[in-house]
Amino acid sequence: MDKRPLQLHKKQLEFVLSNNRFTSFIGGIGSGKSHAGCAKAGLASGGIIGGQQVIPVPNLGVITAPTYANVRDVTLRTFQEMFAPAIRKFHKAEMRAEMINGSEILFRSVENYEVLRGINVSWWFGDEAALYHEDVWKIMIGRLRQFGRSGYAWLTTTPKGRNWLWREFVAKQRDAYRMIKARTTQNPYLDRDYVESLIEAYSGDFAAQELDGDFISFEGLIYPEFDYGTHVFQEMPERRRFKRVVAGVDWGFVNPGVVLVVGVDGDDNLWVLHEEYARKRRIEEWTAVAADLHQTYKISEFFCDPSDPDNIKHFKQAGLNAKQANNSVLAGIQRVRQQLVVRENGRPGLNFRNGSPNLIAEFSEYQWASNRDGLRDEPRKAQDHAMDALRYAVVGALGMTGVQRGGIGASTGSYIG
Repeated sequence: MDKRPLQLHKKQLEFVLSNNRFTSFIGGIGSGKSHAGCAKAGLASGGIIGGQQVIPVPNLGVITAPTYANVRDVTLRTFQEMFAPAIRKFHKAEMRAEMINGSEILFRSVENYEVLRGINVSWWFGDEAALYHEDVWKIMIGRLRQFGRSGYAWLTTTPKGRNWLWREFVAKQRDAYRMIKARTTQNPYLDRDYVESLIEAYSGDFAAQELDGDFISFEGLIYPEFDYGTHVFQEMPERRRFKRVVAGVDWGFVNPGVVLVVGVDGDDNLWVLHEEYARKRRIEEWTAVAADLHQTYKISEFFCDPSDPDNIKHFKQAGLNAKQANNSVLAGIQRVRQQLVVRENGRPGLNFRNGSPNLIAEFSEYQWASNRDGLRDEPRKAQDHAMDALRYAVVGALGMTGVQRGGIGASTGSYIG
């Protein structure tokens, strides 16, 4: 947790003092993105942009994050720690902060982003924006019209490939837009041991993206069948349609840990209903999270990364039906690809809730590695945490029925006998 409520390092200060209408802070893990975005939000609630009084007070602003859990546990908490003296009252049921100067701030997730159309605000801060669907951007810049005047928007994020964010702030060159970049190592307030652990965990393109904040175009994707418009759903299906609910679990600490909750319907179509994705959670915390998910979704089995039997034992001791997942990587990938195929009813066999942003983002980053002979015959071990959890859940729920012996040709997608 950051213990420096209003201190900003050089790159953060440059971002906070920007007076451009649209500003982005693109940074590596731990570069202080949320902190900088909240600092700018606190000033905007007082009418200040770029060090100047430019917005009437009181005003209305909105702060968003990919999921409700992100809003509650990260962005809201950061804002409250930084600006507690300026908050008159926080209305938890409405997720609304009432400031002592009369301004108000709404805290919202973008899981069901269509509901954002009904607000008119003076400013918007979007945290972890690379995980948003691009329609969020289109909707929100149309909501910046309180007092009948153009408002301000700023985004903070670590890049996730060359998606809409890259197009808006890099590919297009416009005077109203400004991008500020920061590497993980440029945050002097980070624990050095933590920084070293990140440097050890990432290399190549993934280090450039996750630590340097570079926009990387990933080639040789493992799941080229994935399409946002086809595979992602907005509304939660009715629980009664599922004959069974399982979970896939990938352990992590420096790298993220992941729990994916997956419903199996009567036609063996799979629906990813919930994503838990976090760094620096110990097994005791993950066990508590899994117990809550079990209570909410009635999970019958947790298919867990078999690399850490002690963690599985910890789940079992808490009364959870935890099992070692089948870790046949290539056969598991083939099983997932089978489920991505669109069926006769027009729906694919594998569907993802919009509230699983990290899983969705990894589809554009999960790629084949080249061996010494130049062949791509195994996945690259990076940005695969949600991908692994998904594979565990799919194979655990459906088995290997119909999967041919061998693997998948990375270039053609054909089966190898």
